[in-house]
Amino acid sequence: MKRKWAILLAATLAMAAPMAVFADEKDDRIAELESEVEDLQTQIEELQKQLDEALAKTPAATDQESYKIGDTWVVDGQWKLTVTSVEETEERNEYADTDPAAVYLITYEYENLGYESEGWNGLFISLEDGIVDEAGSMGYSYPGDITKYAQETPVGAKCTAQSCIGVEHAGDFQIHFSMYDGNGKEQKAVFDIEL
Repeated sequence: MKRKWAILLAATLAMAAPMAVFADEKDDRIAELESEVEDLQTQIEELQKQLDEALAKTPAATDQESYKIGDTWVVDGQWKLTVTSVEETEERNEYADTDPAAVYLITYEYENLGYESEGWNGLFISLEDGIVDEAGSMGYSYPGDITKYAQETPVGAKCTAQSCIGVEHAGDFQIHFSMYDGNGKEQKAVFDIEL
């Protein structure tokens, strides 16, 4: 019986020694993983700090760009648009339903760089909508005397056109232009017209 106990005790001690070694290896691996987690957390915090600094230096993002008379707005592979001049006219249409404080003739040029859309024979741009006068009131199309009309313009061609608009408050104004490109993505720009 003593011999059985001695064998059992020897077997238990033999098994306990590898378990103790295994437990030490496990503790070492846990400590190693904890150290790696701490290093990764430090890297994450540093990257977050760099991101926050970069965002603070970046101007507020908008989906609209701003242009002035003579500036060219380019939508890659689609079109170029330039407001070439804006002139105030004293002429009034006696048949018009409105009596604007000021009437402006906008001359602009657009070029089709690759715009194609089902149902259209080319690029057609009108600048009669999206007019905001200096007091924040919406302007409108006015039946004025224009000589150059917007036309559907095929790829590779240019068109010089005019729009006549009326505003309730004379002075500087903006043209908020929005149009879907040939890929179905809305493109926006603001032309700041300083007179």
